This record gives sequence, structure tokens and C-alpha cells, in this order.
Amino acid sequence: MLKATDSSLNMARKGTPNLYLAANFLKPGAKFQAFLSSYAVMRIVDDLVDDGRAAGEMSEERKTEISAHLDQFAKLFDTEFSLLESLMPPDLRKSIKQFAIPSWPFTFLAKSMKFDLHNDRFESMEQFLSYSEGAAVSPAAIFMHLAGSTETEPGQFAIPKFDIKEAARPLALFSYLVHILRDFKKDFSSGAKPLIYFDMTSCEKFYVTEDMMAEIVASGTQPLKFTKLVQYLFSLVTKYQVASRRMIDSLQSELPTDGLFSLNLIYELYSAVAAKFTESGYNLITGDFELSHDNILMAGMRAAETSGTDPDPVSEKLKQIITTQR
Repeated sequence: MLKATDSSLNMARKGTPNLYLAANFLKPGAKFQAFLSSYAVMRIVDDLVDDGRAAGEMSEERKTEISAHLDQFAKLFDTEFSLLESLMPPDLRKSIKQFAIPSWPFTFLAKSMKFDLHNDRFESMEQFLSYSEGAAVSPAAIFMHLAGSTETEPGQFAIPKFDIKEAARPLALFSYLVHILRDFKKDFSSGAKPLIYFDMTSCEKFYVTEDMMAEIVASGTQPLKFTKLVQYLFSLVTKYQVASRRMIDSLQSELPTDGLFSLNLIYELYSAVAAKFTESGYNLITGDFELSHDNILMAGMRAAETSGTDPDPVSEKLKQIITTQR
């Protein structure tokens, strides 16, 4: 499943995600390479399920096959690591050793993808948040681990002393909820069976059904019931946005300069998207939630100011990335 020939750079920068934008500012370059190798493998695992769904209704045989791949992936990071280590792509193996990246984010991801494989709806917000521990918190925790790592001598790094899972959770959930709202229309229309990341309990609370969502997407008109649901979910976005700001501020003395800026950039990028929900009147059908080049540059300037970073190199680097990748 995991091939050394897979291009970590191409996988990690696919669609130029905000995490990739921020990772470009991790220093030294070994941190960025560690992000690429880890995130690329996570994308490969995530795409196993996503690509299977996009192809249409999956047979039980295909689900069993994908489930076996996920089990194999999880085993790479369990107690048998020394026996299965050779199956890892060399760049990932090097990064794990160099930065002492923990195994749990990879195994948590596999667990969530297995849930994704066998379930197409979240019955409650609690179930959604449990799923998010692997789907969102896991990659965010690896980023947090790298952001908090400090180079003690060339090629040698001291790992963070703080709890990376607890530190990453609010920013991960903030980002993930923004993604879910932003991508509602695209997800719903992405396959034979609509992808819905809104939990059913919340939908029932506002009398929103799947048939109503289909009508909304088809007609381009959003009724008040659905807007009320979006406003409720946006209140969770705000909750985790506030928690993210507090968490980053609390870690200032424990983060190297590159890590502090990178985390602030992630926060500012998703805050910029979140602001667009309010501006659109919480309309997920007609609202434009894509960040323009100017939006990204402004987010970079806010992150530079907050983290005490020279804004000029930030601006130049962001311009270079977004003009070549977007």
C-alpha cells in the first residue's frame, strides 16, 4: 500500500491545503521534509476510502480489501514496528527516527478510516468528535510535534515537552469544522451517495433531512431551517477558534520561532475562511469561501505580527507558493 515511489511533495501539496502552506515555514528544512513524508502517507490512507466511495457503492469484498490495507498500515506503527519497519517509505522511516514522531496519530487515523469505510453517517456530535480524533487531530498533532521540536545541534532535535494531542485538538477541530461547512455542497455532490459530515442529531434538532439537503443543493436556495443548523454548527467553529487562540498563546514560551509563526498562520487562514461564513449570511450554497491571494497574504501578515516575525520574507514566500501551486 505504501510505496517509496510515491511523491511526498505532490501528495502533501495536493490542492495546496492550509497545513501545507504553513509547513513551508517550518525550519530547518528537515522539519518540512518530515511533515511532507508524514502527511503524504496520511493522504494516501485517507484516499483509500475516499477514492473507493467516489467510484460508487463499494462491495463488501472491496471493503474487506481496504480494511485489510488499513490494518496493515496500523501494524507498521504498533509493537511490531521493528519487524515491519522495512515496509515504510524511506523518507517516513527517517523522519520518525529523527523527530521521534509518536505512533498513535497513524494508528488513530487508521481507526477513523475504518469507521469511514463501514459508516456513512454520524449519529451524534459525540460520534463525530470521536471520529475527528483520527481524521483531524492525528495530522494536526504531527504538525504540532514538528512545530514544537527544537534543533539542539545540526540534525538533532529536542521533542516538545507539552502534550501534543491536547495542544493540537482545538486547532484541529476548528479547522475541520470550517472544512466541513465550506465543503458541504461539494461533499454532498461528490459521489453516488452524498457525503454528509453533519451529525444526524443536530440535523434532527433543526428538522433538516437528507432530502431537504438534496433539494437545497439542486435548487441553490437555502431555507431558514438549514441556515439555523449552519449557525448552530458555526457556534462550534467559534468555540474551537477561541480555544485555539488561547492554546497557541499559552505555548508561546515553549515553541521555537518557526513553530509559533506556522501555528499562527494556520489559525489566521482558517479564521479568514470562518469570517466568510458570517459575511455570506451562513449560506453554504451561494457563499464564496475560497481564500483569494490577498486573503492569504493578509493572513500571513496577521500571523507575522502576532508571532513577532519579519513580515517581508513571509510575504515573499507566500507569494511564491500561491502563484506556483494555485
